[in-house]
Amino acid sequence: MTSDWSAYAQEQGFGRELGEVLVRAARASRGPYLTTGDLLQSLVRDPGPAGMACTALGLGPGRIERPLEELAVSPEPPAAQAPALSAPASEVLFHTQDEGDMLGLQTSGALLLALRLDRRGLPAAPGVALASPGHGELVLEMLGIERAGLRRAVLEAVAQTHPDTRAWDARCEAYLRLSRFHLACTDAQGRRHGQEIPAPVRDEAARLPAMALHYLQASPEDLRWLSHALYDGQKKWFVVRLVRMTESLPPALLEPLLCAALFEQDANRNRHFVEAAVRAVGNASVFERLLGYMRLGDEAEKAGAMRALYWCSPPDAAAGREVARGLLEAFLRETDLDVRRSAISNLAGIAWSTMDAGLQGQMREVLKAAAAHPDVYIRHRADFIRSEAQGALPIKGWPR
Repeated sequence: MTSDWSAYAQEQGFGRELGEVLVRAARASRGPYLTTGDLLQSLVRDPGPAGMACTALGLGPGRIERPLEELAVSPEPPAAQAPALSAPASEVLFHTQDEGDMLGLQTSGALLLALRLDRRGLPAAPGVALASPGHGELVLEMLGIERAGLRRAVLEAVAQTHPDTRAWDARCEAYLRLSRFHLACTDAQGRRHGQEIPAPVRDEAARLPAMALHYLQASPEDLRWLSHALYDGQKKWFVVRLVRMTESLPPALLEPLLCAALFEQDANRNRHFVEAAVRAVGNASVFERLLGYMRLGDEAEKAGAMRALYWCSPPDAAAGREVARGLLEAFLRETDLDVRRSAISNLAGIAWSTMDAGLQGQMREVLKAAAAHPDVYIRHRADFIRSEAQGALPIKGWPR
């Protein structure tokens, strides 16, 4: 086991507070490497936000001791690349920085949230599988500690030391002003680049949990402000940050959030709104609404829905065929250039060997029309699809 967890924490950009958690965990550990059980034991004794959150949830040393002993009969496996950590603990520390970035500061609360990973949200990156749950996560599950309740308890703990009583306009203005410089960046990222985060930026970032709590407790008047902000090209970035922080979305904000995704022209940045909605209400619900916009919306909504669906996987094979059918029909029937560009761009990502003969036949029509289209982007995407899918599609008379 590493002899200096404080230095390790500094190297990783975690800071002093998280370094103290790791040191405390290592001192109490009975094994050859640090486990998630050790981390949980340290967090319930933490004097900072994690300990405050645990107290609020009734999580004390006595309550977690027996479940940890029961799980000890099956030790956590060691991490292949980090011999001083178990595999689950290594993954938890990896996700701790993401949680800290979202909270606005690297704190013990970020580590506590990372112990209860979101395993029902977005798919893992291709080729990257989540490790099996560690003892710390399993104990939280056994004791009925859900991620939503844990997140709220952490937000409340941080907000006690960094309150925010400003109006929504003032909060949003400060967020947008400072985020252009460094607000999205935490101490972890700053230290890695040898930068010192200015105090005003740190203080503003530390107020984000308090803002998130106000969002969770939003009144009808607050919801009206938040809804209108999602239709604003700048303010929408403030609101989506709150949605992502809380992983919660009032029903009144679902359509405005999806509209923010539809009307975001950057096909990469619209991802923030789609993923926030998916984490809050589930993939199937978001997919259904986006599919509805693609079928029934106006030209701008159709094109935006096609771009947004790139980040929202079909829940099953039938839904995947519906997307393909909608894209094909949109390209063949619509005349708007943005709609047709968006359609053929998404058609390039479909596995045509899994589609039925009828859809494959429509695809042949699309490619014939695209080959003669005056727009160079459409012709380029058609050439790409033809070269990629030619062997997979059993269609005679394929355009060459």
